[in-house]
Order: sequence, then C-alpha cells, then structure tokens
Amino acid sequence: MTEQGYMVAWLAYLGAAFVVLVVMTLVAQRWHRWVKYPFIAILVGILFTPWPVAADSDNLGPAWIITLFEALIQKEANPLRAGAPLLAAVVLCLVVATVQFAIRRRR
Repeated sequence: MTEQGYMVAWLAYLGAAFVVLVVMTLVAQRWHRWVKYPFIAILVGILFTPWPVAADSDNLGPAWIITLFEALIQKEANPLRAGAPLLAAVVLCLVVATVQFAIRRRR
C-alpha cells in the first residue's frame, strides 16, 4: 500500500469511527450517567486505539481489528499482541469516565 493510500484509509476509518461515536452518543443521550459514561468510554477506547499491524511493521491499524484478525484468521498468531494494549486503553478510558462521573455527581 502506498503512503497516500494508507493515509486515505486512516482518514476514512477515523471519519467512520467519529460518526459511530456521535451516533452512539446521541443514542445514549437519554441514558443514566452511570451507564452512558462507561459506554462512551469503552467505545472511544475500542475505536481509537492504534497498534502496529505486524510485529515488524511501522504501519498502524485499529487494535480491535488486529485482535480479531489474529484471533480468528491467523493460525499461529497471538491475539494478545494487540488485545492487551486495547484492554489497557479501555481500562484507562473507564478510569477517566469514572472520574468525570464523580466530578459531575458532586455538582
């Protein structure tokens, strides 16, 4: 893949991920805060965590896609290579959502 094609693919993915995030935020608008904040945090963590496509590659891809690809398609791959950082990013987003929930609850 050329550098220009790589950038176009990332822009298309990020645009689609942003649209999904906005739509799901609108869907969750009427939910309780204790459900909405973790839901959006998990969605952000999953959609926007990049990871190298291969162990020896500089190209990045969405970590959730790499995890699924390695778990379902490749025979001798390690899905935790991208899955562990993805889980760490989701946990970090949940911590931020919990802090945000606690701050808004005090108001």
